[in-house]
Amino acid sequence: MNTYELTIVIPEDKDGKEVARITKVITDFAKKTDGEVNKQESWGAKHLAYPIKKLAIGQYEHFVITLEPAQQVVLEKMLHMDESLLRYMFVRV
Repeated sequence: MNTYELTIVIPEDKDGKEVARITKVITDFAKKTDGEVNKQESWGAKHLAYPIKKLAIGQYEHFVITLEPAQQVVLEKMLHMDESLLRYMFVRV
């Protein structure tokens, strides 16, 4: 099992239900694949370094997750297909 840091950026105009849906997808995936969400933080709304899809502000969510390497690839594909995310970044700790 490897430990990963996952940071996602969600458009600021999305409501709390959308943020809760995305965080639930990530935590449910970790539990279902015998992984674990060690830490979850909401960093709030921040100005982006450059506009993404004509948006200048995004909501940041940060996770520390323990997963098998093969499951990390599956989760990354799921995040890539989710159109409600502006950006995401996986880093192996």
